[in-house]
Amino acid sequence: MSVANEVELRLPARAFGRGRGGGATSCAPRHRARLGSDSRMAWLLVAPTLAVLVAMTIAAGVYVFWVSFYRIGSFGTGNQAVGWLNYRDAFSTYDFLPDLLRTVGYVAVSVGIELVAGIALGVSLARRVRGNRLAAALLIVPFATTPAVSALVFRSLLDPNYGWIDYYLRSFGLHQPIQWLSHPTTAWISLIGLDVWEWTPFVALVVLSGLQSLRTDVVEAARVDGASALQRFRYITLPMLTPFLAIAAVLRVIQSFKTFDIFLILTNGGPGTGTETVNLQIYRLVMQDFSIGQGAAIAVMLLVVLLLLTPLLLKTIGHYAEHERGVS
Repeated sequence: MSVANEVELRLPARAFGRGRGGGATSCAPRHRARLGSDSRMAWLLVAPTLAVLVAMTIAAGVYVFWVSFYRIGSFGTGNQAVGWLNYRDAFSTYDFLPDLLRTVGYVAVSVGIELVAGIALGVSLARRVRGNRLAAALLIVPFATTPAVSALVFRSLLDPNYGWIDYYLRSFGLHQPIQWLSHPTTAWISLIGLDVWEWTPFVALVVLSGLQSLRTDVVEAARVDGASALQRFRYITLPMLTPFLAIAAVLRVIQSFKTFDIFLILTNGGPGTGTETVNLQIYRLVMQDFSIGQGAAIAVMLLVVLLLLTPLLLKTIGHYAEHERGVS
């Protein structure tokens, strides 16, 4: 063997410390010990947050599920196990199904309008024109405002005697003021309008961030090929925005199912039970009637609906995205 070949064979062994003295062998245990120490320290730092998260979510959920099988007496005394009776009473006594249908309808209409309006607003703000940066900053104001405060302001604006909305409608020729919160149809319009005003900017900002992260070379290539603005948006931009829209849709659906404060402040479920929702029913059972077991049963069923609806929504949006990519 030549001297050059011998040096070439020895170099890797010396470079990695596998030569005389076993440097790599002696360093490996220390490296593993350091990694183990870092891992333990990381878990130690995360442990308080995990403990709070488990206590506030998993433990609370298990407790609500356990309570749903009991009739809870005053101040937690005289608890009586009733099995599935609370779930049966939710349908026979407490009108869970009509309240759920009203809630689903509210979520479908409001989130649908917010997605369409948010896409239009986000695409408009994505253009590099003067004033768009300020407009994007002002979009934070509606959904940064507390929903209870927004509902109080809207209730004043909708007042038929001194509200601004009826005042300006009368200036346009409307002779009679509209009793916005006294009729189910106008009450729903008011509730959905408030929700759309508050959460459309959230969808628009998600769309805006998605548009800023998309590849521009594909859109430019389509422009060179003669595709119109509508065709570029329909077949290129919209399919590429689908992951962002999926995130916005799922977050908005979950949040809309939890909406409570604007219903309580604006209509309190009225007129009659025209705007009664599941969350209002839970509130009345637990906080007013002290029927904690019945309220827990309805809360568990609402959670099951969300657990079934969210994967279905993600699957539907994902299927649409794959279809759009295949077409394009």
